[in-house]
Amino acid sequence: MSEVYFYHVTGQTVVSALPQLLCKAKDIGWTVFIRGKDEASLKFIDDAIWTVEPESFLPHAVLGSQNSEKSDILLGTEKDDSSNSDFLLSLNGALISTEEVAKYRRCALLFEDKNSDEGNIAREHWKKFTEADIRAKYWSQETGTWGLKQEN
Repeated sequence: MSEVYFYHVTGQTVVSALPQLLCKAKDIGWTVFIRGKDEASLKFIDDAIWTVEPESFLPHAVLGSQNSEKSDILLGTEKDDSSNSDFLLSLNGALISTEEVAKYRRCALLFEDKNSDEGNIAREHWKKFTEADIRAKYWSQETGTWGLKQEN
């Protein structure tokens, strides 16, 4: 059964937390779709994945680009259909519907402590998913490392 993880980033930025999650998904053998709100956020995320940890090479592509069919990590927006990936990772407050959760092995929302809009969207998603009986887990970095704070 699919589940949704909520990652409340407090000790770093979403972009600096992203490589760790991508490496874990890659180690499991999952394909990943990173969903941003718009083209500008995708460009920022695309550039950041290449530079945030230069020693760890994470090949990826923007959906529809030259190498997108060969990549296990794709970037796109809310309007893009990404249902062929194992893991949907939502950034910048990009939305996930209750219907599409079942299309993935796991979905996740990453949101920063300092961004109240993203926090509000995450709270709305938590309520929506738990009311729909979708398993959800809330992770936080309050202690400096990821810790499970709540699950339904």
